Amino acid sequence: MSSPSSSTSASKTSGGKTWIIAFALVTLLFFIWGLAMNLVSAIRDPFAVYLNLNSTESSLLQVAYFGAYFVMAIPATMVAKRFGYKGGMICGLIFFVIGAFLTIPATTSLSYGLFLFAMFVIALGAASLEANCNPYITKLGDEKGESFRLNLAQSFNAVGSVVSPLILGMILGNTASVKRGDPGFDEAKIAFMGQTRMFYIVIGIILAVVLAVFVFAKLPSPPGDEEEAASGGSAQDSSIGALLRKPWVVLGVIAEFVYVGLQTIGFSTFSTFAQQQWEGMSAGTAATFLAILTLMFAIGRFVTTPFMTKFHPGKILGVYMIGATILVILTAMGLGKVSVITFIALYFFMSIAYGTIFALALSQLKGAAAKTGASLITMSIVGGAIIPLIYGAITDAGGMNVMLWCTVPLFLFLVWYAFWGCKIGLKEAA
Repeated sequence: MSSPSSSTSASKTSGGKTWIIAFALVTLLFFIWGLAMNLVSAIRDPFAVYLNLNSTESSLLQVAYFGAYFVMAIPATMVAKRFGYKGGMICGLIFFVIGAFLTIPATTSLSYGLFLFAMFVIALGAASLEANCNPYITKLGDEKGESFRLNLAQSFNAVGSVVSPLILGMILGNTASVKRGDPGFDEAKIAFMGQTRMFYIVIGIILAVVLAVFVFAKLPSPPGDEEEAASGGSAQDSSIGALLRKPWVVLGVIAEFVYVGLQTIGFSTFSTFAQQQWEGMSAGTAATFLAILTLMFAIGRFVTTPFMTKFHPGKILGVYMIGATILVILTAMGLGKVSVITFIALYFFMSIAYGTIFALALSQLKGAAAKTGASLITMSIVGGAIIPLIYGAITDAGGMNVMLWCTVPLFLFLVWYAFWGCKIGLKEAA
């Protein structure tokens, strides 16, 4: 239970124009890294075509991006502990800008290795932003509203995922159907690389401006950070070892690892699955359906977030994961057009999982402990690289429907976590 002084602190922190400006600035970052993350998956296939890459080589794009999260999570938290959440965000923006401009020599020289490095640097920035923005928004106010605040900010991250397929369409232009050996292939390749380069130049310029704003902006500190500063030290043991002794934190890290892997599998396999199940569907139509899927993802977050203030977030997550499990079973059954539709609907129910799991895993953590916890959860995003590789092997061995059946146990684990796993150890720690 909060003391009167901490309640007052929370009220001051979460009220007035300062809080609104801070929330708006940080939410802008959610949109930007959502855009960048989903574009990585979207440009994988075009890069494979234009640079003549095999499946293993093209998958390195996602490995480089999501692998950076594992590498950067703890260093980002060390920066945050020394310089605060704002310092961690500025660090992330610096990496993001450098990575964006590294795409200029990469796309000019048609160097896939250099482009992988550019994506890795961008992802270092995105990881630093996630490791700081997520706990900052979560802890910027009272505990009851943690899931609401994070899911609201994450809704704009989902908007970024909707915009990325549209940007891919602009980058590809009229070259989407051009294949190796076709007339005009070389011209299409140069055009694709040029448009990709221009997109990242624009992103780099925009983020350089945002970086300048963050340098001079004053961001309020979360209540737990204020209490920690006032007491001259951490009220909780913030070491990794201490957090690994908290079951709800460990299970939250595992749940996030599983969820991010499932989300990535869906985004990267939907187009192929849709063309297999919907007779006569072209690649262009499949891309349009993918945009609808990402729209459902965004709508799910915006529609559900208001309920976070009325019902326990874990219960909402549990109900949604039951819905997701039913839909993935219908999808795996291979019912033609019906399975394509259920695949799209699946992402409405998956929409709130990331933000809700993040907030549940940080329950009762404050100050430096919350920063360390956030770094562990951010590291779990490497699931977006590892799980798709494993399930890719399953697809090669048994086909896409078998792979989808194999995701059912993972969805059931998320159901268990939402209803029961997220509460283990909380009462003893209270």
